[in-house]
Amino acid sequence: MTGGTSRIAMPARAANADASGGTHEGAVLALLDTTGAMAAWATTGPGPYKASTPALQAQILAPPAGGDLVAYGRCVQRDAELLWSEVEVADAADHRVCARGT
Repeated sequence: MTGGTSRIAMPARAANADASGGTHEGAVLALLDTTGAMAAWATTGPGPYKASTPALQAQILAPPAGGDLVAYGRCVQRDAELLWSEVEVADAADHRVCARGT
């Protein structure tokens, strides 16, 4: 994370799989939320700020693949202590976006 941006890779794990062998949507949403929080921290730097998610809007665009995923976040707006981030989650192999959120 640097300069208001973040990137997190999530390797494929059996614990994150759904019944069909893809990545469970709950795991995808947790990755999305964490990546957005890291983008906010990359804006504020070390200090007294804590990350919390008062609202999360997400779209699952396609069934998440069963392979590794990577999420890219960026802080798009700051208003004093409130920060808004946008995140895309993609398949690490082919970069196909499967989810996005704010």
